[in-house]
Amino acid sequence: MHLTDNVTDAQLNEYLDNESAERAQIETHLSTCDECAARFTTLKTLFTEIESLPELELTHNIAARFMTTPSLPANLWRWLTLTATLQAVVAIIMVIIAAPFIPNLLHPLQMPSFTDVLIQIQTQWTAWLDLLSTLRLNSGQVFQMPPLLQIPALEISSLVIALSLVSVSMLWLVGNGLLLRKQR
Repeated sequence: MHLTDNVTDAQLNEYLDNESAERAQIETHLSTCDECAARFTTLKTLFTEIESLPELELTHNIAARFMTTPSLPANLWRWLTLTATLQAVVAIIMVIIAAPFIPNLLHPLQMPSFTDVLIQIQTQWTAWLDLLSTLRLNSGQVFQMPPLLQIPALEISSLVIALSLVSVSMLWLVGNGLLLRKQR
């Protein structure tokens, strides 16, 4: 701190609380700067007035508003942990059981390569731009929008989708049923 700098309110508070490491510099500055000395006097007077105020009893307890109350009973955490663990174990068992069958299910699927998809997108984009560049409206012609890009869709059998949805839904229902079951 330089003698020409004004003292901040934070430094004055630290000085009043005897917590300042720059105590000598602040005292020197307060003796030479009337503005900072006036701020220090005002702050000191304010603290003196606050300390002289009488203690008042509250008419009602407001601590309950600010205290957190546990919304879940303590034994519910044990059930929650058990449910999550049970769901994870069942999911791992299902993956282990289904692992030998997955290659057989995925074998009939023909996934286009990334290169094939990009070539098809580029071809359709070029064709679309060519069509737009040659498009001229003469009187009596109707503007027809060129077809948008067609990306090949991944074909998955409806049986696989249905079985996946049913198994995930059942796991979800059982887990939430255990979680939301009324505690006695």
